[in-house]
Amino acid sequence: MKIGVVHFGWASAGTAQIVRTLIEGLTAQGKSVFGVEYNRDSNKIELNDIKSKRSSNRLSSEDNIFLSFPLNVWNEKADEIAKKVEELDKLIILGGQEIKTIPFSVKHLYVPVSIYNNMKGNEFTLGYDTAMNSIVTCVESVRDTASSLLYGKVRVFNVQIPGTEPSGLLTNSALAVDAAVVGDATEDSIQLLQEHIRNKEANKETYTFFMMNQSIDPNELAVHFKEFDLDWKVVEIDESQCGGPFPTAQDRLLANLLKNAIFKWSSSNEPSGQLLIHKNQALFEAAEVKVN
Repeated sequence: MKIGVVHFGWASAGTAQIVRTLIEGLTAQGKSVFGVEYNRDSNKIELNDIKSKRSSNRLSSEDNIFLSFPLNVWNEKADEIAKKVEELDKLIILGGQEIKTIPFSVKHLYVPVSIYNNMKGNEFTLGYDTAMNSIVTCVESVRDTASSLLYGKVRVFNVQIPGTEPSGLLTNSALAVDAAVVGDATEDSIQLLQEHIRNKEANKETYTFFMMNQSIDPNELAVHFKEFDLDWKVVEIDESQCGGPFPTAQDRLLANLLKNAIFKWSSSNEPSGQLLIHKNQALFEAAEVKVN
């Protein structure tokens, strides 16, 4: 039996844990595990046999298991992908809330893996808690430095995190560190941020945080604050920093729940569907069968 695995976005340590379990467990049962990958040189969709000797703590390391699949390529090459995976018996899809739904002819399973916690029906997604903790840790390290220095003006730290759409990662991380959320650059939003700065100046506070995702350019945002005497700083946090090599206890729990559920589905006759995280359980939900 051939089982394919495809994943989207940065591969966290929890994701690597799931894949390693599949490699070890399914190989022991005589099954083969293939990474569904996009070859950037040939512009082709490939099924690459995943060997246990290639496993490492991170899918994105130099000794990687397999490569993350680009979202735009998945959406653009849907027909080619559907035809290619016909060579498989089953397909496991890790993450990818924004991916185009492809009518696969093989059984497939969607798994809630995302740093954004934006997959419908799930209380949490694997990677979210680690990402939020990483962001909070980074901001607090900046706060420690900022609070220990007198600067004579308000220092604005623009913290830019991954993503281009509104997400719980943005709002909850900002709430955790008492940062102002910059969701857009509309006139109303700018006025609120300017009022925020005036309050900081009036209270003689020496620093503040604006938090935004990649849809906002902090350097372009600075144009709206020329009337203030500010020290304007940009702190960029990318996906690799959000993933980190050490998942939180919550993500370790989710990784174990998911890997057990995936392994069970891979070895069963269950139909296509998805896993849902609810009340610290990984629940299987069968896909709706469309009747023509």
